[in-house]
Amino acid sequence: MDPSLNDFNEEIIDEIRPPDIVKREQLVEEDNRSDFDREMEEALYLSMQEVREEEIKNHKFEEEIINSYLDKQNKRRELFRDLLINMNKVARFDKDVKEIYEILEPIIEAYCLDYIQFAEVDKETRDKVFNVLKTIRVNKNTLDILQTIIVTNL
Repeated sequence: MDPSLNDFNEEIIDEIRPPDIVKREQLVEEDNRSDFDREMEEALYLSMQEVREEEIKNHKFEEEIINSYLDKQNKRRELFRDLLINMNKVARFDKDVKEIYEILEPIIEAYCLDYIQFAEVDKETRDKVFNVLKTIRVNKNTLDILQTIIVTNL
């Protein structure tokens, strides 16, 4: 190796300055705001907190309402499930049951979804519906509820 090159490296190393001393500084915040500005900021903060709490409260209330609606809907569907299944089976072979099934299915669906509380039909249709329902297996409780849903118009 060339000796002049070694001297050159030593000169460069001598010219490098040592690192600075590590200083630890902490910024101090000075509050140069007026009393009015401080009070406004505090009032805004409290107001935002209240809004957040109200949003949480409303969200919980909405969840309760939705869950209540879904529970009610599921209970109603379960109540009429067997009736609709039995009617659908028999409707494949009996045109009267098929006709009644086509009348009842949308009424029951609307009732289960809580769109309606009752359906008004003429007396002849109501009599036909319940006469046909007597020919197939229907739970007494389901039939009683169905009689409160399907009413005659005057």
